Amino acid sequence: MSTAPNASHVPPIEVPCPQCAVPAEQESLRCPSCREDLAALVRLRYTGRIDYNEALTHLRSGDTPAALALLRRALTTEPDLRPALTLLADLTARAKGASSAEPVDR
Repeated sequence: MSTAPNASHVPPIEVPCPQCAVPAEQESLRCPSCREDLAALVRLRYTGRIDYNEALTHLRSGDTPAALALLRRALTTEPDLRPALTLLADLTARAKGASSAEPVDR
């Protein structure tokens, strides 16, 4: 199984301005109407995706336990985040396969 993320399953970021009800600009995360910085609202809304991306960073550096913890946290805040679900299942299956292949000391 591949651990590469599949961005096609992740919808675009959409956070409306609480004052204007206009979606934030994708690049600046500012309201195009009042120019309010909506980055904090984006962070709150997309914590799961942020945790998923941090998990990928840990995985690339070889820290699988930290990646697993971040994936579980990502799914706590965004349960339908398909890339996180897929990656967690893949890593869990690998861990089960590796643990069953280890010799038992007696």
